[in-house]
Formats: sequence, structure tokens, C-alpha cells
Amino acid sequence: MPTAIFCGAFDPVTNGHMDLIERASKLFDQLYVFVAPNSEKHQVFTAERRLAWLEQACIPYKNVSCRIQKGLTVDAAKSVHAKYLIRGMRNSQDFEYELNMAAMNRSIDDSIETICLFTKPEHMFCSSSNVRELLRYHLDISAFVPDCVRMDLKGGYHENIE
Repeated sequence: MPTAIFCGAFDPVTNGHMDLIERASKLFDQLYVFVAPNSEKHQVFTAERRLAWLEQACIPYKNVSCRIQKGLTVDAAKSVHAKYLIRGMRNSQDFEYELNMAAMNRSIDDSIETICLFTKPEHMFCSSSNVRELLRYHLDISAFVPDCVRMDLKGGYHENIE
């Protein structure tokens, strides 16, 4: 029964993330999606809010569970007995980053394999950073995020984004 994890900041979760979750859910018996800390980024939305969005957006996928990650990605994998890490790639910059992370994760635990899924063309330019930028300027984000995120942010929370 293969189990995989997909970790990300999801700040906020995008349609590109959801496409990867949907596709990965078809490849594995169980997929755990972790809201991960990222020491290189300042998260705008709380981990709890990001988790709530993911849980709501993942309702259609019966084999997907969402959690907040504590510690390293390999530790998250071990916590749910996963042997596979799912990563998404949009461009060559993602490739360089993911190559480095896969090598680092392998050096920590070589029993965990990284599997990269290429982004569909329609999601290639969809990133959480781009969504936050649109929010800063009060522009429509509906083409880039699940409805649960759009509806939640419709209430004006985006006005607090710096």
C-alpha cells in the first residue's frame, strides 16, 4: 500500500497545487498533504488557515489527508510511513531547487524517493507569490485558487497583506 506526502507552504493553496494533489492521489493509496514551514519565506496566512483551506479543497479526494508539518520533510514522511515525496515543477528554477532538495533528503534518508510531477501548462505561472501580489492590488484571484480560498479572502483579509 504505497503512501506519499506532498509538502508545501500553500500560502495560499493554488489551483496548481490542487492539480498536483489530484494527480498524486490517483498514483498512491494514501496521500498526506503537509502545510510545511519554510525558514526562507515569511508566511502571510497562518498554518491553521492554510490547513483549513487544504482540508476543504481536498474533500473530493478520499485518500488525501492534510496535516501541519513539524520538522523536516523526511520526518513528516516517516511519521505517516510514506516512502515517496511528491514535488511539482513549473520551470527550470523549480528544477534546480527540487534537485537540491531531493539530494539533501536522500542524504538524510535514502529510503525515501522524490517523485516530481510537471505542472500542466495552464498552471505554469500560478504561484502563491503571484496570488499574494494580486491580492495586494485588490485584483481577482478566482482563476488561480480553489473556491474555498477565494470565498474566505473575499471578506477583505487581503487588505492586511503588506
